[in-house]
Amino acid sequence: MPRRGAAAVAGALAVTLAGGVTAAAIGPLGTADRSAELHRQIDASKPRNVILLIGDGTDESIITAARNYEKGANGRFALDDLPFVGDVTVHGLKTGPGPDYVINYVSDSAPTASAWSTGHKTVDSRVSQGPSIDDTTPGTDYETVLETYAAQGKRTGNVSTAEITDATPAAAAAHINLRACQGPTDMASCSYARKANGGKGSIAEQLVDNQIDVILGGGRNRFNQPTDAGPSVTGYAQATHGYRDIDSKQELAALTSLDDGPVLGLFAGGNMTPMYAPRVASPGGASTPTAERCTPANRGDQPTLAEMTDKAIELLDNPKGFFLQVESAMVDKQEHGSDVCGAIGDVQALDDALQVALTYQQTHPDTLIIVTADHSHSTQIVGGATDGKQTAQVLTADGDPMWLAYSTSDVGSDHTGSTVRIAAKGPQAANVTGLIDQTDIHATLLGRTPSTLDQSTRTVVVPGPTQTVTTPATTVTTTAPAPAPASAPQVSPQAPGLSVAAPKAISPRALRRGGLPVAVAVTGASSVDVELVLGRRTIARRTLSRAGNTTLKPSARTRLSGRTLQVRASASGPGGASDASQRVSLR
Repeated sequence: MPRRGAAAVAGALAVTLAGGVTAAAIGPLGTADRSAELHRQIDASKPRNVILLIGDGTDESIITAARNYEKGANGRFALDDLPFVGDVTVHGLKTGPGPDYVINYVSDSAPTASAWSTGHKTVDSRVSQGPSIDDTTPGTDYETVLETYAAQGKRTGNVSTAEITDATPAAAAAHINLRACQGPTDMASCSYARKANGGKGSIAEQLVDNQIDVILGGGRNRFNQPTDAGPSVTGYAQATHGYRDIDSKQELAALTSLDDGPVLGLFAGGNMTPMYAPRVASPGGASTPTAERCTPANRGDQPTLAEMTDKAIELLDNPKGFFLQVESAMVDKQEHGSDVCGAIGDVQALDDALQVALTYQQTHPDTLIIVTADHSHSTQIVGGATDGKQTAQVLTADGDPMWLAYSTSDVGSDHTGSTVRIAAKGPQAANVTGLIDQTDIHATLLGRTPSTLDQSTRTVVVPGPTQTVTTPATTVTTTAPAPAPASAPQVSPQAPGLSVAAPKAISPRALRRGGLPVAVAVTGASSVDVELVLGRRTIARRTLSRAGNTTLKPSARTRLSGRTLQVRASASGPGGASDASQRVSLR
């Protein structure tokens, strides 16, 4: 039991929306059977939006340490309440003659991030490019998830607390033989890739050439480097691709759309500042003789990871969907330096960013959220000061001391080869369960061919204080029916069943800020078009791939004149088309 008055955090995660609705995810087991709740969480449809959150070096040990510190031994992160959880193998390959490359059991961030980005294994320091005979010989460029979605017309985003040119964010949209070739003047070991030699350029140049809609993180010094053609990468991004360059949380907060061009937000010359000031382990714990709480770091006007995630989602949200990769990078960076507090703080930062994504998902249920890590690390929770090469202690939320050790090196620490956690919620989230490889994540991020569920029962809750709409149970048979005899009459398929539900009234202010929540129930159709009409104008539109909740939100520039809105839905299937509508007072 927690002691000295510390509050134990128990129960399911509750994400509270502006409308006052609370939606619970899978929580602690308790006495109740969770089979029915897990069944309701299964959704075989392809996601429209995909949010991938990465905790660099964030394995079970540092998650446990951070949970103990931030929440207490009986506490829970949002990460702990996602309904589907599995383990991921993280091994890579070693350079050599091939084609059968030697297994590398302890990899760095470049090949591990490349594995989920491309679906292929590769070697240390290689970014979304296949293995080869040695480090300086390039391999085959593999298309990434971000590039695939961009080609489909979806918006894309790349967010990190590291230099945005570092290995994990680089693997989303760059291809190069060595991760160190981050800027135009860092290309000594990647000369073939220089633009002057007909290559794709440095990682910084490739990220902007891939025209990622939202780029947020550190690494301004890389973008200040001159290109082979003369101007800096930042100048090139602005002149060639219309990027808007920002460098503070105030400028980030002021952005409202992508109408004026993509965004390049670089908030530090190098890596961004961790959430907590350092508390570094040492032999015998000599540098931390007493257990204390961590001290918040002075981060100036750098935005938090949650703030960057929130703004990225706001800017990327559109009817075609988006792909967003978010990395909490300083967990790994601070673990390398045996910095207990620095690593713990950025696990909390990862969880804060996840809660932003979960809040968005409540009104956009066609969004898949996946949280995982690129590799494991050497942090261990130990019994005391002499139980590791370097140790340090902190005071947890329970009010008790906790000793952490780093034992891969006499000074600093390094990666290990253990599996890491993966957890998910949303369409096709069930694919992360069990033991999978990092390359398996690639197919789930892109959306697998939907399987057929034996039975589907869905309750649709309107995000508002007054209404609950329950759709009828629908049974789907997985085997095709036997062909009808030639003499049997042919039965024509029925038109889709369709209904919509929304609050009866909404104020203009609430509509502008949060949008109108709408619940849609449909059978016999593969998609539903939903629109919000004011007078003769359509002011918001969504296309859903299944029944569920959505939000219709007009742009900030829409003039809200009149007293009545109309929600209109249309669906078509083998049996024809169906329409449904509901009036909503605007007052």
